[in-house]
Amino acid sequence: MKYKVQVFATLSFIFLVSFTLKAQQVSSQDSATIEKDEIIGGNSIGRQIELDKKSYTFQYRFSLRPMNDWYALKDSLLTKRGIQFGIDYTSVYMRSSKVISDVNNQNTASGILNIQLGWNLINRKKGKNKGTLFIKFSDRHAYSGLTSPMFHGLEESGYYGLTATGYSDYSMRILEFNYQQFFANQRLGFVAGKIDLANYFNFHGISNPSMHFMGYGAMVTGTGNWGNPGLGAIVMGRPTEQLYAMLGANDVYGDLFESGDFFDLGRNWENGDFMYMGEIGYVPSYDERFFKRVSLMAWKSPNYTSYGGNEIAAAEGIAFSSHWFIAQRYAPYIKFGFSDGGGENTFYKRDVQLGHGLRFRHYDMLGTSFSWAETNIPDTKDQMTIELFYRYNVTAHIEVTADYQYIINPTLNPSENGLSYIGFRGRIKL
Repeated sequence: MKYKVQVFATLSFIFLVSFTLKAQQVSSQDSATIEKDEIIGGNSIGRQIELDKKSYTFQYRFSLRPMNDWYALKDSLLTKRGIQFGIDYTSVYMRSSKVISDVNNQNTASGILNIQLGWNLINRKKGKNKGTLFIKFSDRHAYSGLTSPMFHGLEESGYYGLTATGYSDYSMRILEFNYQQFFANQRLGFVAGKIDLANYFNFHGISNPSMHFMGYGAMVTGTGNWGNPGLGAIVMGRPTEQLYAMLGANDVYGDLFESGDFFDLGRNWENGDFMYMGEIGYVPSYDERFFKRVSLMAWKSPNYTSYGGNEIAAAEGIAFSSHWFIAQRYAPYIKFGFSDGGGENTFYKRDVQLGHGLRFRHYDMLGTSFSWAETNIPDTKDQMTIELFYRYNVTAHIEVTADYQYIINPTLNPSENGLSYIGFRGRIKL
């Protein structure tokens, strides 16, 4: 019962705050206008800080009047010192309709605390060719000893994928720590340090699991060998305003997420074992890169010995992704990928993802998605997913979301033709 109390308390606090606030309009900058110092990366630290700022175009239901001084302080630090930061806490509860066996648990719940900072060290006043240091602290914790939502499908219910992407269980750590620099009037750039390739490659516009879909069938392609954040680098070039190319390399497995290990770059880079990714893409303009984009990615990972002593074969694949926001309200996307099925973190040989997000007046969103996948486990049926969510924005900084997922032919629970998950998510950002 303890986990239910924790989740109920979190969501109750969110609603209590929302209904004690005075309604007013919040209008300001266009949500499609962002700073021009971000390498193409939908979930990168700088992008998340930008999304969590106070102002949006849309009209919110309520405004946090007592927080105005807090945001004035943040704006002052950014203007005078080049320092930007954001704090957010997200809580998730999910329940599956079926489990693999009688000893498994239908319930799962966890929380995520993120603290993200950016410090513009070079060319702050010039405004171009900036150099910025980014750091992200993260603590992710399953409630009451439950299996984390991220791995509930793999360990408890039978979905071969990640039920709630990112909602895992590990101690406070530096999840990302990197430096980003631009040259040639923003035409060239790099980011180096502890990075997460999934934040930069093959994303679509509504793939942030703290705000949008949570299931793996609506995230990056499951045909990719996506490792954890680790030592790596990405270089980016823009030969024209519309075309870009990126090359990235990262420790092939990344952070081992061992308890108490505050800063882990991964262990494979010492042997030269890196995951490599390359992507070419088209955007109507650089300012619209997070909202309108078509891209093709290729990846390759080496053969290596895992930290657990297993021999991992070399693997490779390609993936296509496109999303296109229309009138700032409609957000369709399509993705598909192919691979040989190899790699320590690869799930599928082929997959297709289709989805759409519809934004409403108060910045609420209704999301719908469908995916099909041929798994890399021999003699299994093709697995399909459907996900629906509705995000209710209480204010610009408090959100609650209801989520439903249905799995057709759950690979790890073959006795069942279907499996469903009902989930609830609450998020507070400062």
